[in-house]
Amino acid sequence: MKGNRSLPQPREDRTMQHVLRFTVLILFGLGLQLLGCIDAPSPMTAPDIGETTGPGAVQAPERAAIELTPAEKTFARLRNLYPQPIVDADFTTLRKVVDSNTYLDFLAQEFPTEKPFQTFAAYLRGTPPDADRYLPLLKKWVENPTAEDVEVLHWVTLEHREANLLLFRFKVRPDGNVFQRIKGIFDKKFGALADPRVETFLARHHIAEEEFIAAVDTFVTETEQADAQWLHAQFEEQNGIDEGLLWSALRKPALIGEILHNFAETEVFLKWVDSHRRL
Repeated sequence: MKGNRSLPQPREDRTMQHVLRFTVLILFGLGLQLLGCIDAPSPMTAPDIGETTGPGAVQAPERAAIELTPAEKTFARLRNLYPQPIVDADFTTLRKVVDSNTYLDFLAQEFPTEKPFQTFAAYLRGTPPDADRYLPLLKKWVENPTAEDVEVLHWVTLEHREANLLLFRFKVRPDGNVFQRIKGIFDKKFGALADPRVETFLARHHIAEEEFIAAVDTFVTETEQADAQWLHAQFEEQNGIDEGLLWSALRKPALIGEILHNFAETEVFLKWVDSHRRL
């Protein structure tokens, strides 16, 4: 034999070697891919606002739900029902507002009375006067004022306020029979003393008529000024007189009832507010 010539490998061995090399290449490639996944993680997308992503994750602030008050809800409904000016020439719209079901339902919820009512006038008749307003004056004469004492003083106060408003209107519009107007004012203001309820009240508490009249006159002047200033503040706080007067009806229905009873023209009413707030 010449030299050490290697014998050719069988076909089966060569095939097995190719398979092994191919397998090694595949495994090597897979290994590189796995190493790449570990060393370079895929980028993370930012969590949605408000999404919980783990302990300590910052939560997006939630918008606090704003719950409207019954007065605010009623105001919006009434403004939608009556978009026209509330302060028209003779309070026509305001009278419709206070007799609307929306407003009466609000009164029944927020200012309930012992007896049910279906009109604004019925509500006013069934509403007791605000005792806190009259007790400071009553306690000058009465140690323990009763509900009846409050009712009497409330009625006398309303009579005097109406007389003062009649006089104010006469100054603004001096029309009609002068003597009849003066007599009407006098009868309204001093005729209250002849009412049996007032006579009984004065006798029971030993109050002189002159002292009572003087105290009531002062009290009426002070409360008129306070009411006018409060009304003017509503006009300034809201978007003018229309919305201010509507808010006043929601906050002090008894005062609005008195205004509608005593004023036929809004022009006179607005002059009254302006004159008394500056006293």
